[in-house]
Amino acid sequence: MERKRKANVHALRDRIKGSSPTGRASAVRIISQRGFHEDHHPSPPKIQPNIINANQSSDSTSNRSIESNARRPTEGDANRPVGEAVQQLSTFTPSRHIISSLREDAATVRLDNGTLTLIGQYEIWVRKGAVSLLGAVLHPSSAAFRVFAPSTHSLPVIRPIRNPFGPAEQPVEITITSFRSGMRLLKHLSPRFDRIWDHAVEPSDGVTHERDGSEPLLSYVKRTYSFVKTADDAGCVPEHSPNTLELPKGWQPLLTSLTSTNHRGKPVAAFVCGPKGSGKSTFVRMLTNGINDAKGSRSIALLDIDPGQPEFSPPGEVSLVQIRSCHFGPPFCHPSASAQGLSLIRSHHIGATSPREDPQHYLHCVLELFNHYKQLLIQHPSCPLIVNTAGWIQGKGLELLHDLIHDLDLTDIIYTSTTGPSEVVDSITQATAARGTRLHLLPSQPVEAIPRDAADLRMMQTLSYFHLDAPEMGHLRWDATPIEEMVTERIHYAGPQQSIYAVQLLGPELDPEFLVQVLEGCIVGLVVIENDAALLSGSFQSLPRTPEQIPYIPSAAQITPPLSPFHSHSLGQGLIRSIDTTTQTFQLITPIPHSVLAPVCTRRKLTLVRGSLDTPAWAYKEDLYRQIYQRKQAAKEGLVDERTKRWTKEDTTEWVEGRAWVSGEGRRKGERVKRLRRDLGKTKTKP
Repeated sequence: MERKRKANVHALRDRIKGSSPTGRASAVRIISQRGFHEDHHPSPPKIQPNIINANQSSDSTSNRSIESNARRPTEGDANRPVGEAVQQLSTFTPSRHIISSLREDAATVRLDNGTLTLIGQYEIWVRKGAVSLLGAVLHPSSAAFRVFAPSTHSLPVIRPIRNPFGPAEQPVEITITSFRSGMRLLKHLSPRFDRIWDHAVEPSDGVTHERDGSEPLLSYVKRTYSFVKTADDAGCVPEHSPNTLELPKGWQPLLTSLTSTNHRGKPVAAFVCGPKGSGKSTFVRMLTNGINDAKGSRSIALLDIDPGQPEFSPPGEVSLVQIRSCHFGPPFCHPSASAQGLSLIRSHHIGATSPREDPQHYLHCVLELFNHYKQLLIQHPSCPLIVNTAGWIQGKGLELLHDLIHDLDLTDIIYTSTTGPSEVVDSITQATAARGTRLHLLPSQPVEAIPRDAADLRMMQTLSYFHLDAPEMGHLRWDATPIEEMVTERIHYAGPQQSIYAVQLLGPELDPEFLVQVLEGCIVGLVVIENDAALLSGSFQSLPRTPEQIPYIPSAAQITPPLSPFHSHSLGQGLIRSIDTTTQTFQLITPIPHSVLAPVCTRRKLTLVRGSLDTPAWAYKEDLYRQIYQRKQAAKEGLVDERTKRWTKEDTTEWVEGRAWVSGEGRRKGERVKRLRRDLGKTKTKP
């Protein structure tokens, strides 16, 4: 038994550690072989699962026993004040049949009048009837839709509705199936991804456990979701308890109206704006899902101009995306438009998370994207437009909002607040009256306490973007290999193999001597220059170079103007892990595929744009957090050594400050090594 236990431990370690890349990429080649892959489970399920009635009662003694064991005591039970009611998330009542059927990784549920809420990752397949989910009405079809439902956002509720294409009294029957994408494994690299899925019933070792010795509980290896009836079922601490998505009064009638009507013979062009945290993104998601039917026969154009919280790109980008399918999940679960049912038409790198850094350049980017939407209308005359805006609505932000309403050809303005500010409402009212546009004032979505703030969500979305792996069967997948172990792409910045046009630093002028220090360890936009007109500071016969021979775009009047969006576009983002001054190459990490990046590098049209995006501190600590996770797993298996017992905050600081971020293995002479800044996460240590 002891030998078998140790074998299981070693297998677990191998699975957690994954495979480290051994080779290096060429100047324009991206290596796609990475570790930490999970098994894929296709959908819909091939095996007919058991049928479970959501409203079935538990009459027998055995059923009562199972239901009493279906929910274990949680942190919420111990910390909740006496007399405080448990938050109800759904009317779904589990039974013995539900618990046993979950062992097969899928359950078919019959809904009559109840609601069903799940936490985790699952695929939903409608077999009979119809259900509503996050604004979409799903009908019986051969398609299964993937749903990401973490506790960082309000959980979507599955509601049975009358099927307009079938019998009025037809019962609703759906199949819930697990799927694996690698997203869960990101918790090994950052605590921000920990305890956001169905951790209440998640075993740590991947084997089948038993609650009371009589009924086996589902193994984590097989299931990726949990049925939740109350907030405590999700296993969150009280201050981070999940809630369900509830629509404010007036939202549903407007959503129904916008999904089914045109305006004066033109497709709907809805402009969603409002204060920060008022529910703009939620309304946009529900509207896009509502317009798309279950068969994906309609196409939508999403003009995503919120660089702080974009829907289908990393922070710092504005884009135009064509959507042909319903999508369920927060932005960090789809940080790229490379998934099935999405097409990126055009994108621009803002280099900041707010338009306030350069409002004029931001406005030009939006207008250029809108021109591409008008070209899209030639091929798809009935394609509606939805504009997702930023929450900057006061001061210069209000002027920018007024200019956008004036310059865009819109049919509807949706303002997600009925409480002002009054000057904003008055300005929008005047702008819509002058353009003959319909104005809708909606109440804000109630603000709930969530475990992640805006900065955390931006970090999670950026980390998720850089850990994207090659899509599988049209679905996004993630690779949980730490940044320092990923195979980098070497891009020559000088010499006969030069693959970039130049480097550009947005903002105030910087001494070229410090360019290497500024670029190392930062996130840059990968921008393609289409012609010389993109250089607003003037064309150059030969660009100036730093002492390391890095070409850069010089400033004009002590300010470096951005590239013209009418003559350039963004491919995405990259992370400069280090700079090798001997071989004159950048070590770049990016999820952009080789087939897209190689032709641009061959023509020397690629520009690396450094803006004011958040410092990727998460990348410096990924290997540390993975080691901590492995030690915790070893401790649970009884393999606790002396080092683990003395694991303290001082040890963590010593590791971060004393160890190079880039591994020295295979590093060539003259190659710079990025280290963590001394003031980042520093704590006092005993002498």
